[in-house]
Amino acid sequence: MRLILCCTMAAMFLFGNSSSARAGQKADMRVPYVLQNLGVKRDIQAKLKPLLVSYLADKKAASKEYDDMKSRLKPSIEAGTITEKQANALLNAKWLADEKELAVKRLYETKFKTVLSAKKTYLCFDLLNDKKSKMMGKDNAKDDLDD
Repeated sequence: MRLILCCTMAAMFLFGNSSSARAGQKADMRVPYVLQNLGVKRDIQAKLKPLLVSYLADKKAASKEYDDMKSRLKPSIEAGTITEKQANALLNAKWLADEKELAVKRLYETKFKTVLSAKKTYLCFDLLNDKKSKMMGKDNAKDDLDD
């Protein structure tokens, strides 16, 4: 009876996750990945962790409008029926998102440098840009192209 209950609970956990929860997993795994691979002491990690969490949230917020628009237009994009007006709106939203993301990166460069050296700050940004496949230890050229 306990086995059936455990299996049922495991199935609910595995298959009951929403897509938004799965989408957040990549961001959630970045913080421990960076902290583990940055090569800094625990006291520095403790200071850096909230900055990393905040950075990832701000970076995501910077591209939210573009991401939402692209999601809404995804069926048209895939079907090849996107209009010129929609394409222009997407392009403008993308460039605006890129500008906002760059501003976020520059802001957090300064914040990271309050805790890290310039060399470690560079490495931190480099680690934040690693592909999911690399974070999961499945790094190869094909995975990097697919992510």
